[in-house]
Amino acid sequence: MARPPRLPDTAILELIRELRGQYAVLTGTQVRNELRRRHGTPCGVARVYRLLHAATAPVAAPSPPAPTTNPNGSNLNTELAAALERARLAEYREEHHQARWASEIHTLREQVRTLRDAAHRLPLLEAELQDRSRLLAAAYRRIADLESQLR
Repeated sequence: MARPPRLPDTAILELIRELRGQYAVLTGTQVRNELRRRHGTPCGVARVYRLLHAATAPVAAPSPPAPTTNPNGSNLNTELAAALERARLAEYREEHHQARWASEIHTLREQVRTLRDAAHRLPLLEAELQDRSRLLAAAYRRIADLESQLR
């Protein structure tokens, strides 16, 4: 079986941009599933995650103006820029954390709902099983009666 042609990075990046508008948190699994659906191949895991990371990584802050020093010799602008960058990255991480946990909670709620539905059906299924077991036992008795009549 021939390998499908390699999908260009630009096509994957376009798909990532498109999917980012549809999902609050875009995962590599979602990207690979959509690639498989559209192009018949999920592409490589490392490649998709590398492109996803590159497409969703925070944009670097513009470089600060030329640093000035105060009389004590410390570089206030450099310290301020570093503090702002740390705050920006912390906010970025927090947003992604929140989105990830929101997705995780949604998945768990769906699982709980599914299990509740199954739990409500269980007594009905058990009753049906008992009814069918009784019918089967009656059928075996009837077969035995009919066989004894033939002898």
